Amino acid sequence: MTGMGGYIFRRLLWAVPVLFIISVIVFTILRLAPGDPVDTLLGQRYDEETAARLQAKYGYDKPLPVQYVKYMSNLLQGDMGVSTRRQDFTVSEVILPKIWVSTKLGFFAILIAFGVGIPVGLYAALARGTFLDPMIIGFWLFLDAVPTFVLTTFTAWFVALKLDLVSVAWRGVTSPNAILPILIMSLPAVAGIARLMRASVISVLGEDYIRTARAKGLKEHTVILSHITRNAMLPMVTVIGLSLPGITAGSFFVESFFGIPGIGAESLEAARTPDFDVILGLVLFGSALFVFANVAIDVAYAYIDPRIRVTGRRG
Repeated sequence: MTGMGGYIFRRLLWAVPVLFIISVIVFTILRLAPGDPVDTLLGQRYDEETAARLQAKYGYDKPLPVQYVKYMSNLLQGDMGVSTRRQDFTVSEVILPKIWVSTKLGFFAILIAFGVGIPVGLYAALARGTFLDPMIIGFWLFLDAVPTFVLTTFTAWFVALKLDLVSVAWRGVTSPNAILPILIMSLPAVAGIARLMRASVISVLGEDYIRTARAKGLKEHTVILSHITRNAMLPMVTVIGLSLPGITAGSFFVESFFGIPGIGAESLEAARTPDFDVILGLVLFGSALFVFANVAIDVAYAYIDPRIRVTGRRG
């Protein structure tokens, strides 16, 4: 297998041992952590006989390697285990609907963050040497520095109560009320994206081909769009790719404040209880997304620069 197909296959092949190592480490840490899933399951109804029966039922009485093999075998069949907090529901039934809610919110948030951050960084770089450059970047850095709970509370008070534009009541991602949590999740992220884009544009501005394009008499907007922006976007591929797994993570404070049934609050509750299989499912799900995001980044770079398919390195 050669060409791009072979490169993709090799990258996916490397993902297998990485995911295996992650699963072993996470499973071991959670199983050896203080607390017992059966104790959590029984609560005040705990007695030795029932505990022993549940230990045997869920395989907690077996050696750790046997537990791992059984868990992974079940996982490959789509069984992520059972929730000890919600005994009538499987882990999949608990986390997947909440992950989907957080993913929809996160998708719009990341869309706004990059949709605003990239042109802001481009404009700041082109305005370098004027007062506009530090003023623009400084404004977004200020937003980034404001604690989430302060930004959330102030925005909800000003937009929902004083201006009465929307309500803080959650009615779904498609409701106008969703704009508040989406903006709160997206706007602080603009600063980092804008700064990276600014630095990338400034680096590109010093290249010989930019001077050559201008010397040939090309219109400035053509130089900016076709040469500067296009080449400055290359480092952003990594940032965009690594941001994608984060859209499923949710935000505990934002989701709690607006009553959003997302995965942020669920993750904290699972860790506090603790709900071992839910925690394990969330960590493995997030790890898999992160690994495959890195594979996607490598593939994207390989399309942009075919030399990477040969060397196997970015840069």
